[in-house]
Amino acid sequence: MRLRALGVVAGLCGACLGSGSVSAQVQPATPIPPQMPPAAAQPTQEDHPTLVLPEPSPRWIYVLEPVFPYLVASKMWIFDGDDLSVKGMVSGGYTPNAVMSHDKSRFWLAETYWSRGSRGVRTDVVTAFDSKTLDPVGEVVLPNGRLLVVPKKHNATLTSDGRYLLSFNMDPAFSLSVVDVTAMKYLGELDTQGCSLAFPTGDRSVASLCPDGRFVHLTFDETGRVVTSELGQPFFDSENDPVFEHAAVHRPSKQAFFISYEGWVYPVRLDGMPKVAERWKLQGPGDEEWRPGGWQLAAFHAASNRLFVAMHKGGKWTHKQAGDEVWVYDVTSRQRLHRIPLPHHSATITVSQDDKPLLFALTETAILQVFDAVTYQPKAERSNIGITPWLLYTFGE
Repeated sequence: MRLRALGVVAGLCGACLGSGSVSAQVQPATPIPPQMPPAAAQPTQEDHPTLVLPEPSPRWIYVLEPVFPYLVASKMWIFDGDDLSVKGMVSGGYTPNAVMSHDKSRFWLAETYWSRGSRGVRTDVVTAFDSKTLDPVGEVVLPNGRLLVVPKKHNATLTSDGRYLLSFNMDPAFSLSVVDVTAMKYLGELDTQGCSLAFPTGDRSVASLCPDGRFVHLTFDETGRVVTSELGQPFFDSENDPVFEHAAVHRPSKQAFFISYEGWVYPVRLDGMPKVAERWKLQGPGDEEWRPGGWQLAAFHAASNRLFVAMHKGGKWTHKQAGDEVWVYDVTSRQRLHRIPLPHHSATITVSQDDKPLLFALTETAILQVFDAVTYQPKAERSNIGITPWLLYTFGE
């Protein structure tokens, strides 16, 4: 059709050049009406209102998806935990780590971008998002970068007062980047002496987990410089029975539970230098075939003193195998209270921190399951949570 139209125009122009009389025979075009009919009139610009969410509920679940087939375009999905209806979604950069604010007003993504999408100049940033509008409201560049690895919950955290965000880095020295999220300003790096991850222990202090089974504990000042550094004693055998990096941590009560591949639970008090209590075992008589496993495999509900752990049947070094059940424990009596069969085996779990808690279980096939964490009955299920959802977050953990 385009070639025909050009041919017609060329023919008309040729006729015009060949004879002046032809122009007198051309019929005038239909006159353009002075204005559009009222029924066809449209505003020149559409209104694009932005939905504003209410204050986040502790029962909302935030699902971090690194999108493994397309790693440069991650997502954070937000669902109402009761019925798994969608509340919203934000986009992020390469293999991000998420941090939730203490007052529910913000959440942050530590993320990475390249100037040409998948190549070019690399920039590592901490981006702040408003938890009601989901708009990005500020960012801080991390000049020394951050560790790029499959997202881990304890790769980034907030100090106890919520002022400083700490992001784990390895370039190749191990450190924690310090960002003042009140001033939105990068301060510096804390040398972790070859130890990894960040477990907050106070307003200006943090612990990292060392390869030989101990903690290093750091205090720092308002300029982001280390003031004191102290090494603890080894509390687990890192060669024969390591602990999972995804400990169940409840920041407000300063309680943490590190779980070993063979099923030993190490209770840790994160208040100043970490204090490790006597260990206890998940498995009892007849449970010899069962082991903990998955990715984010444990969660702690502080008000009820209950620990939730994903368990599977498997041999030694099957720690990456997803859970077929979630076992529930009273951490005071150290007794198992219940075994929750999972319709879909799950590698990631968490629990809400309200007085009627929900247990969330996420599969490697993008299915999110919800259970009543008191009665243990299933409540909801949703498939196709993106492509590769990986970590779960709630406010109040």
